[in-house]
Amino acid sequence: MSTPRYYHPDYRQAEVAAIIEALDQGQSVSVIGPPSIGKTNLLRYLDQERLAPNDPASPWNRFAPRSAQHGPIVVINVDPNALLPALPGDRGEIAARAWPGFELLVHRTTIAPQLYPVYRPVEGQESDPELAEKIARLQAHFENAHPDVTDFEDHLHAHLALRHLESILDAALTGHRLLGRPIRIAYLMDEFDRLLDTMPNYFFVALRSIRDRFKYQVMFATFTRNSLPLLAGSRLPVLEPFLELFHDNVVWLKPFGDDDAWRMIEQLEKRSVSKDDYPLGLLIRATGGFAGLMRAGFQHADKLAAIQARTYPHAIELAAARLSAEPNVQAECRTLLRALTAAEIAALYAVAQNKPTPDERVVQELIAKSLLQPTGQGDALRVYPQVLAAYVRSHPTPPEPRPPAHPPTLPEAG
Repeated sequence: MSTPRYYHPDYRQAEVAAIIEALDQGQSVSVIGPPSIGKTNLLRYLDQERLAPNDPASPWNRFAPRSAQHGPIVVINVDPNALLPALPGDRGEIAARAWPGFELLVHRTTIAPQLYPVYRPVEGQESDPELAEKIARLQAHFENAHPDVTDFEDHLHAHLALRHLESILDAALTGHRLLGRPIRIAYLMDEFDRLLDTMPNYFFVALRSIRDRFKYQVMFATFTRNSLPLLAGSRLPVLEPFLELFHDNVVWLKPFGDDDAWRMIEQLEKRSVSKDDYPLGLLIRATGGFAGLMRAGFQHADKLAAIQARTYPHAIELAAARLSAEPNVQAECRTLLRALTAAEIAALYAVAQNKPTPDERVVQELIAKSLLQPTGQGDALRVYPQVLAAYVRSHPTPPEPRPPAHPPTLPEAG
């Protein structure tokens, strides 16, 4: 059995604090970062299943001070790869198309043991029959929600999947409040880009109704590669009621700072052989602290030890060129580029080739993603990190963006 990765309590402290503090205020939050930036590790760090509930070092205790009064935040992880196939029937039937999303939320909610309301009399006090009966009724809602929503012999249940989700949330929140142990619920939605691409507008507008029904008690955190308005595209006017939940709390994931970068290097060295600090420093600088690029370049760090240059910036430039010649680093660069939109790829290549970039909105999106940087010389920009810049220079033909990938359980567009 593999040993779970250790995360320092200060891992991505600024971004983690911003995410949890927003949820602690009862607000939803949009987390954005390109491939290779380390979203997967951030989600693992936030995973409450690996954390002791009362650990003072847990980010859910450090950055959620309102928990003492309003109850702890219970996290429900949502992965679109776990969506079930849409219900049989007309593909235009809105309830059948939205059902996989509601079923996933109901399922993940019902299997979270922290949410199940259980009546236990306080030691030394008599049982309260009225309270016990109320909790028993709420337990029935909790226990029946998922069987009802998957009762294929009665399609009305599936049609009312939103009502079943409301019922289970009410049972969990009301039950804990009656027991004097209030809780709050946050849905962490990984690869939200895919969920947005596969679920109908009705699903997201319904999630807004959930938030309004349980205001400050149910929140959402979306993890995407692009900003939500950009992803919504022409659907923006219809999705605005849901997307406006995130307007006040947008967290752009940045590359690792030095502390997190060196901690990642230490983790990589545990699986390999320790290397000298000089080439490792060049690796961190050349990859800009992008986790995926650091991981890909780590096995080639020894090749950087021989680099000699008049200045350290020049040594970093040489290291970037050396790393960009390695096939696995090139593959990571292609993965990063192909996850961008066609307009973003075109803008990156225009900057690399000193051509004008007419779409200022795209430029600002790339700057927020740390893929473009101002040079300090007027309005000039440069591609970042330097490994990616070196790859773009040596591969002057832009790659095609990767088409949206539907979860395999859902019908392909045709």
